[in-house]
Amino acid sequence: MRIAFYNHTSTISGAEISLLLTAKHITKAHPILFAPEGDLLQRARSQGLEVVALPSFRARMTRNPLLLVIYVIGMLWAGWRLALLMKKSRVDLIHANSIRAGIMAGLFRWYHRLPVVWHLRDMPPQGYIGMLVRKFAGSSAQALIGISESVIQGIDHPSVAGRCHLVHNGVELRSFNSEVRQVLRETIRLELRTPQEARVLVIIGQIAPWKRQEDAIEAFASLVREERNTVLWIVGEAKFRQENERYLDKLKEKVKSLNLEDKVMFTGFREDVLEICCAADLLLLCSDNEPFGRVIIEAMSQGTPVVGTRGGGVQEIIQHGVSGLMYEIGNIEKLTHCIRQVLDDEIVWSTLSHNGQEQAKDRFSIVQTSQKIELIYQQLLARPGGKLLEHQRAREMM
Repeated sequence: MRIAFYNHTSTISGAEISLLLTAKHITKAHPILFAPEGDLLQRARSQGLEVVALPSFRARMTRNPLLLVIYVIGMLWAGWRLALLMKKSRVDLIHANSIRAGIMAGLFRWYHRLPVVWHLRDMPPQGYIGMLVRKFAGSSAQALIGISESVIQGIDHPSVAGRCHLVHNGVELRSFNSEVRQVLRETIRLELRTPQEARVLVIIGQIAPWKRQEDAIEAFASLVREERNTVLWIVGEAKFRQENERYLDKLKEKVKSLNLEDKVMFTGFREDVLEICCAADLLLLCSDNEPFGRVIIEAMSQGTPVVGTRGGGVQEIIQHGVSGLMYEIGNIEKLTHCIRQVLDDEIVWSTLSHNGQEQAKDRFSIVQTSQKIELIYQQLLARPGGKLLEHQRAREMM
């Protein structure tokens, strides 16, 4: 099988990291990554993946009629060029790494005639736009992979009945021994100007309003007022939208107004997420409606306890009181209480650390994820009209 992984952007975020991990670990297919030139293709090349560079195309929802027409024309043109390239590349299936990528891959399916798999990594839009997306998926996608039950429920529609598959994100399970963990802890804390004896809270992810990093700052401020020796690391950068950049400015102003500039570190984007988790004492996830929360599994895999919001896909990872703690979205008082529980009770910390690590190993290995995705490929291509079946029949006739 030759699988075309299609990503509409070259910027790396959680979805792109998951794509690269999946492509790296599939064993029964040959992956080829199609994406605009940039960071994603550079990382894919270093990983040894075959890549095809595409022209860059960006479009945003807008109320400006002229811009909307320009965006639609540009999207159609980009979709046509993609269809031409897919047919020329002789791939067996297109794996689109987002809703937007799925739309692009499906626009001219009548021409390339390839099965298209949509990988849903964000909450699908609702309202009129959401209805159009679901109907288009029903007419153009042969399978839809959702990273959580919450995501699948968001795309649920009679037109896609029987085509939705739940496949949780997986992580590479690298466990550092105690000596390496201690070295990482000392080295990273030194790099981030953090006292070795401080209790470190970390929140990791794209800087965006829906990620609610301000909740972590407010809860942290309460702990500082209790004269605790604590530090907060905010790991991630503002990408994709200007509103995210404005939100980052707002966060920095908030830190300044609370006089926490020497205790809150904005690290920017970091590739060494597992190492960061080793150096921290507790991971926070404060998102509005997190589609899944792969960083939770990354923290769990290193034995770092997690406190997350009770919403979206987080509830499919954390067992409250067993492998982590959860609180209601936006409830700063409850978030602060959960943090105190973990930091103040060694038994709670140890229990969550051990159980989280076991759960990550048992349920969220990237090997398991890749095997489930390959099975979906095989089922699609073995159907009447599937391209793999057509190839087999062609060889039999030769």
